[in-house]
Amino acid sequence: MNIEIANRLVNLRKSNNLSQEALAEKLGISRQAVSKWERAEASPDTDNLILLSRLYGVSLDELLKTEDEIPITTAEPSNEGMKDEEKTQKDNEGNLFEEVKKSDIEDDDEKEISKLGEICERIPMLWIVILAYFITGCVFGAWYMNWILFLVIPIWNSLVVAIERKNAYCFAYPVLITLIYLCLGWFYDAWHPGWIIYLTIPVYYSMAGRI
Repeated sequence: MNIEIANRLVNLRKSNNLSQEALAEKLGISRQAVSKWERAEASPDTDNLILLSRLYGVSLDELLKTEDEIPITTAEPSNEGMKDEEKTQKDNEGNLFEEVKKSDIEDDDEKEISKLGEICERIPMLWIVILAYFITGCVFGAWYMNWILFLVIPIWNSLVVAIERKNAYCFAYPVLITLIYLCLGWFYDAWHPGWIIYLTIPVYYSMAGRI
């Protein structure tokens, strides 16, 4: 997207006293998509452009206008010049199509991630774990061991956040390692050398930083 248009979107949003989160909620998209528009990393699709123009009370022309001058030629172009112009126009149309297509794909990805977050919010993980704790306790009588099920809650929640933010640092990897270690110790009596898995924690965060 043109940086001038991106700056205009920022100014229009601020002049209407809207945050990125509020604008995203009105458009039914994610905040990350709005942020990419305003950083000129992606372009709004046609539907979102129409919604933006209605929301800000401006026309599409005013929303997308730039100060780039359009050269006007008075001389009659030659056949070769017309062919070059047609080729350039086709290339520009192809680039615009690819940009819009890429933007749509990114928006679809953002919507899928948002849907994942909504689904995870609807799943009462705390109550699922509590129910599993009582069922396994009553059936197998392992009340003293079942408390490790509660470690699933921070693991699950951090996994959702890591996927939404696309940031592996947000995942509670040490909690997962602790859960694995306790399972190895209680079920296989592998307290030693099971502790070695804790050495994977710095390796994980080192790899997460590179990713």
